[in-house]
Amino acid sequence: MPPGNPPLGIVADLWRYPVKSFGGERLRRVFVGPFGLLGDRRYSAADDDGVLTARRAAALLGFSARYADTEAAEHLTVTTPAGDVMGVDDELLRTSIAQDIPAATSIATSPLGFFDAAPLHILGEPSIAALSDAVGADLDRRRFRANILVEPTGGDPFAEDTWIGRRLRIGEVLVEVIVNTERCVVTTFDPDTQDRDPRVLKALATTRENLFGVYARVLRPGWLATGDPVVPAEAG
Repeated sequence: MPPGNPPLGIVADLWRYPVKSFGGERLRRVFVGPFGLLGDRRYSAADDDGVLTARRAAALLGFSARYADTEAAEHLTVTTPAGDVMGVDDELLRTSIAQDIPAATSIATSPLGFFDAAPLHILGEPSIAALSDAVGADLDRRRFRANILVEPTGGDPFAEDTWIGRRLRIGEVLVEVIVNTERCVVTTFDPDTQDRDPRVLKALATTRENLFGVYARVLRPGWLATGDPVVPAEAG
């Protein structure tokens, strides 16, 4: 680590979501390319109007997806709410999705990924703890669908807000933090039961102006892993 650049924190957890709005997979190590974690948000359910998300179809949250080859992000399988496991290209998957979401007609794919604002989503673990206190319930980190969970040095909640506009080195990866993440109704759904708790979004609206976590873009690809330091990077 270069002198004069003490770490801002460490990577505490990594998550990839191969299909947008489906449950994802926990990782220990992953390659990060120009479009985020390899294989992240590569697929999406779609209807005649385009990409479907849990904002419009919360039943998508009941499905989950993972790659059999985690490092290469290949051989994707999906687990349905009934517990059936099938390939992402299996026609039975479309049938299963359509049972809950009749408008869903296909599974779309894009090498660029289906992202809202930027390909990396970073969130501090103390921020989740602070929001849990505000809500009065222990909130599962999966509600917020972040890729990189960070334990900041000092343990301050919302430390990631201070990283906006800065370049950070995380493992081999160089990123630029660009903007806060604006939250929506998806945060109100329990990732396992899909039960809705409106207190989550209400607390975010009243205490955080619906902003929670940060988005970042990738400046230099590379590998990152849990335990890697998050270090300020020199400009250029």
